[in-house]
Amino acid sequence: MKKITLSFITAALVAGNLMADEAALQAQITTLMQKIDQLEKNQGALQETQTTIKEDQTTQAETLSKVNAQSANDNIKWDIDFRTAYHNIGYQYADDAKNRDGSTDTIHAGKKYSNDSLFTNRLWLGMGSKVNDDLFFNGQVAANYYWGADTAYHPTMAQDMGWEASSKPHDVALRLRQAYFVYKFGNDWSVPMVASAGRRAAADGFLANHREGTAKPGSPLAHITNVEVDGAMVQFNLDKVFLPGSYLKVVYGRSYDAMNQSVFSAAPYASPTPYTGATFPGDEKVDFLVLPMSIYNDGASNLMAQYAMIMNAKGDNIAGTGYGVAAGTAHYGALSYQLDGLNEEVDFLNDSTVFASVAMTSTNPNHGFQMLGSTENKTGYSFWAGALFPDTITKGGRFGLEYNYGSKYWTPMTWAEDSIIGSKIATRGNVYEGYWNIPIVGKNLTAQVRYSYIDYNYRSSISFMDNPEYKNIDHSQELRAFIRYQY
Repeated sequence: MKKITLSFITAALVAGNLMADEAALQAQITTLMQKIDQLEKNQGALQETQTTIKEDQTTQAETLSKVNAQSANDNIKWDIDFRTAYHNIGYQYADDAKNRDGSTDTIHAGKKYSNDSLFTNRLWLGMGSKVNDDLFFNGQVAANYYWGADTAYHPTMAQDMGWEASSKPHDVALRLRQAYFVYKFGNDWSVPMVASAGRRAAADGFLANHREGTAKPGSPLAHITNVEVDGAMVQFNLDKVFLPGSYLKVVYGRSYDAMNQSVFSAAPYASPTPYTGATFPGDEKVDFLVLPMSIYNDGASNLMAQYAMIMNAKGDNIAGTGYGVAAGTAHYGALSYQLDGLNEEVDFLNDSTVFASVAMTSTNPNHGFQMLGSTENKTGYSFWAGALFPDTITKGGRFGLEYNYGSKYWTPMTWAEDSIIGSKIATRGNVYEGYWNIPIVGKNLTAQVRYSYIDYNYRSSISFMDNPEYKNIDHSQELRAFIRYQY
């Protein structure tokens, strides 16, 4: 009996211990599950926090992008084009050189004039602002001057005019070269349009950019236009309805206004008709109409044409009492073609360019007036051709050769001139030119060496007031070397 009781007590004790261990284990499991549940809750909260942070970061990034985009437009962007050039120039007057009135030029006839060390600096400071892709502004101020000299004194009407204010060297003053807005509209139309107004440097245009070491040409055809102009323009983009790259521009502007200077221009400091009248009879406003057109441009072949007309072009009256008066109308026309890449399979030819251009000018004097020394209509013609090819010495460098010819009455509106010895495009005779465009540091630092030889058959002049038969210069030449920084 005692043995049974002892066994029962022992079994009870063991069972109790087992139950106690099980309860403790259960308690530990319960506690562990509570901790796991809490951890899961904490992890969920952490994930929600991370999601919120990511959403906040995305929102901030979007806001920052909008701010950056807005701030990118809320400023004026500047660019620099600075050129230092050396010029060696020379003129040889004809043995029978004539003055403008046809009399013998006893001062210059048969003589040579030269400058073997003429230096110039030219600075173009560009600016631009952009509201969006369809509305923007471009501007440019320029200084163009000689080392150690200036040409501030200009006693005659034809000097220091707006059409050449920053194209010819003057002094260190900054002058406005360009300032215009552009507004594009009708992008979904069959013929989208562009409107613009202000001042443009219609210089270094199509084909002339090569001899200036500039990759992108200006807007007009350089064969008949090289001026700084104030006017308004409407462009019709025709590539959807005509040929690839085709467009037509209609430009109307003013090259000369004969207004009185100001209300303070005459003693006793009060003009009776400020900004209204001519300074002398026949001194009328000179307006122009220009129609540049891109006929075809696929990136390799580029065919362009242009018509222009000048109203109240300057000439003389046949009575000899009016010089530089509104004498009639002048008309201009040009057709220019350029081919980039002559053979894709040959690298040398693929990197070469050829171009050619034909042009004409025509004068139509009013009754009682003369232009180019004649009361009759006179027509002039010109031919221009050139080629550029790799120099095989530098990376991207090219040699260029050009030839120009102009007939007796050839008189383009290249008043801004295209070289320091005058407008080679306006030559009535033959021009031979060669140059080497050299990249030094990519497009940012470049150089050029250029030689031009002009052989005149008739008078060297860009004016309708001169008679081409009165030859003055026999020939002229220029050797130019420059280094140019762009950024």
